Amino acid sequence: MPEIQSDNNTDTLEISIFEVVGFFKKYLLVLIAAAILSAIIGVAFSFLLAKKYTAQTILLPELGSSRNSSFFSMALGAGSDPSGKLVPELYPNILSTIPFGQYLLKIPVVDENDVSYPSLESYMARDSSQSLLSRLLSFGRTPNKSPKALTSNPNVKILAFTPKQERMVNAAKGLVQATVGTTDGIITIESEMTDPVVAAMVVDASEKYLIDYVSDYTISKTTQQVDFLQKRVEEAKKRQQSAEYALQAYRDTHRNTFLNVARIEEQRLQAEYVLSQAIYSDLSAKLEQFKIREKEEKPVFKVLEPVRVPIAKSSPKRLFIAIIFSVLGIFITLTYIVFFKEKLHKQLV
Repeated sequence: MPEIQSDNNTDTLEISIFEVVGFFKKYLLVLIAAAILSAIIGVAFSFLLAKKYTAQTILLPELGSSRNSSFFSMALGAGSDPSGKLVPELYPNILSTIPFGQYLLKIPVVDENDVSYPSLESYMARDSSQSLLSRLLSFGRTPNKSPKALTSNPNVKILAFTPKQERMVNAAKGLVQATVGTTDGIITIESEMTDPVVAAMVVDASEKYLIDYVSDYTISKTTQQVDFLQKRVEEAKKRQQSAEYALQAYRDTHRNTFLNVARIEEQRLQAEYVLSQAIYSDLSAKLEQFKIREKEEKPVFKVLEPVRVPIAKSSPKRLFIAIIFSVLGIFITLTYIVFFKEKLHKQLV
């Protein structure tokens, strides 16, 4: 072991580079053996881990606004799209919400053994046995009860979950990861699970949820206008039919009447019919315009890479685990040599 030279006047420690090289030469074989042994242990440990498969899909969205616009400008409306489209940067936030987790828990799934489950929740809860660790962690928690004032009142839109439901929702939305390319805006949705078929079905459901959500958000204002105009068109149509019926009924009952008063009433009914007909025609034209606009504003998503059932596993990565274990083995071995075999810390003190 290299000697540590101490200067009593300056209290500084000096170790030459040759002493350090000599130290590592002395224990080089030991460190190599520790690294190899640790790598073998890491590879053996990786076989104990469950195999996971990653399913993904890649989408090319219609950009809603300039990607170079700053957050401040978008907040002021300077860089926003007048059509009200969501920017792709917000799409991962959509797939990390509580409603999305609730949506995933309700989708039916089929595993790789062709076993059908009515919902993802039942698939995730298929192992009902609780481990000792989970029991210890759940000790002292709030009972699995939701506030009755929130769950029984249909007018209250506040979500109330039991601890078990909260864990299920968080686990469901945690199955999906969405990323957006910083330069091209390409969206990648992926899910890593132990079952490749279920992972693919989860990604497919996530893709549909994202497209439906963005489409609904983009055309929601136009859809409200369409619904409003449809009601007004129905009212205008009934008004036109009533005015037409009243005019024709009056003409039938006053066919041979030549009184000026009768003509005035007929002219009034005629004017009412013409007005109702004009209103009906104008509202019908506006309704058709908004229906066309609704279709035009619907966002476009191009599927670059469709969802497929993964064949090769994505984890555990045995090479990466072996490297990590090797580094830890070398570190532990060096710690043992320095502090227990050579006892350098005593010499330093």
